[in-house]
Amino acid sequence: MRARLALLVAAVSVLIVIAFLVPLALLLRTAAEDRATVRATADAQSLAPVVGTADPETVRLTVEQLAAESARPVSVFLPDGTVLGSSATRTPAVELAGRGQSLTAETADGREVVIAVQGRADGTTVIRTVVPRAEMTAGVGRAWLVLALLGTLLVLIALAVADRLARTLVRPIGELSAVSHRLANAELDARVEPSGPAELREVGGALNHLAGRIQELLVQEREQVADLSHRLRTPLTALRLEAESLRDPQDAARVIDAV
Repeated sequence: MRARLALLVAAVSVLIVIAFLVPLALLLRTAAEDRATVRATADAQSLAPVVGTADPETVRLTVEQLAAESARPVSVFLPDGTVLGSSATRTPAVELAGRGQSLTAETADGREVVIAVQGRADGTTVIRTVVPRAEMTAGVGRAWLVLALLGTLLVLIALAVADRLARTLVRPIGELSAVSHRLANAELDARVEPSGPAELREVGGALNHLAGRIQELLVQEREQVADLSHRLRTPLTALRLEAESLRDPQDAARVIDAV
């Protein structure tokens, strides 16, 4: 019973931990990805005022400086087809941003962020940066490890509490079983000390009451047998005397044997 209770609590605890920690782990990963995307978008947007108003040489110097300082590749696609910063090809997202729509897209290398910058006389300029997978998942593994350790700790605590609770249930039941076996072996003075939950204490009290009632019935039975023996002694003695007084020896012997 103790093992079954512990197993039941362990199963329920694991299900509860999984139900809470798995969505939380997914939320942490999504938050890390969004945080990295926001940082990359902010860096790319910081180029927008320069790209939209400055001359090509100033734009080139600014882009090269940002590309050198940033861990992410940064590219600027000018309307005439020139690519400044990190070398990159025109992806479908860049082509779409060239029509004036900023967006993010998933790629094999990570998440692509493209920003359309309008305002130049020669057309729309596109700023492109890629958030690597490593940056989007930075710290996620450590957070998942902490969540796993926390879930394991919660399950172990639940098992410890369940084991203690099961012990409080199993010990009184064992005592009840031991006392019942003693009563079955004619140890009528055996009694149980009621303990545990209210239901088990009630069972212990009922068992003690049953043992006391058995003792009372046995005492009454002994008294009745003694009284019956006393009542029969006088008439049997009288019959024996009358049998001995019979004249026929055979009849006397037969009646005495019957008595």
